[in-house]
Amino acid sequence: MTGRDESKVPRASNSVTVLHATAAALWHDAGHACDDALARGFTFVLVLNGVEAFGDDSLLMDEDRQRSTRFHQPSDRHNFVLGRTMVHHVVRARGASTPYAFRLGPYGKPFLPNAAAFSLSHSGRWIACAVSRHDPIGIDLETFTRLGDYRDLLPAATHPAERRCIGEAMPHERLPMFKRCWTRKEAILKATGVGLTDDLQSIDVRLDQDEPLLSDPALLRVIDLPLNDGQVVAALAQAPWVQATVVMMMDNVSDASVPN
Repeated sequence: MTGRDESKVPRASNSVTVLHATAAALWHDAGHACDDALARGFTFVLVLNGVEAFGDDSLLMDEDRQRSTRFHQPSDRHNFVLGRTMVHHVVRARGASTPYAFRLGPYGKPFLPNAAAFSLSHSGRWIACAVSRHDPIGIDLETFTRLGDYRDLLPAATHPAERRCIGEAMPHERLPMFKRCWTRKEAILKATGVGLTDDLQSIDVRLDQDEPLLSDPALLRVIDLPLNDGQVVAALAQAPWVQATVVMMMDNVSDASVPN
């Protein structure tokens, strides 16, 4: 017997289960699905698209409400309010009703005291919130609508091994591979809390592997999330001993009534 904590041993792989929520019961179902996932030691991810009407600015502190009014683009304001609403319903304790304020970690990563770790990402009308009892946790979701020519970004944004993988791929695979590279890299940086840096070339996300286990810049497993949508690419970086990830999705709906 070594006395090793088996819960901290990196797993060979991480299984992903995808659930679908209805508009009428979104917050109820998401809250309970998150509680169940966390109780099992899993990571929970809520992914929403085109449901800005479900944001609730009554949950914002006065300073956050004022901040939301300063966004020039309505989409940015909607994403800000909806992100706060998602954290309220899936990260905070069930039954919480008062507004709340984030605190910031050493590198500016937001957290809630005495609550599960979480990470937010948004792009266009898509937004995602990943929740885990095991920090680090980071998620990135991208529509790449303003990407331009990805080849212009290769020298500054990719590791030599990543450039080699992209260059050796079939021509039709190169752009999707770059998108996977970018979302993986951002998810890693969000997990570590440092955000985008000027040293992206030093991080190798191992594009030749489906679920790479990394030791630098932190001990992390990286997963490409199966959203099955050509509009968006998403990646999750999390503690390597987490055995499974539960993803709940709800696309834009014609009935935009506020869920319970």
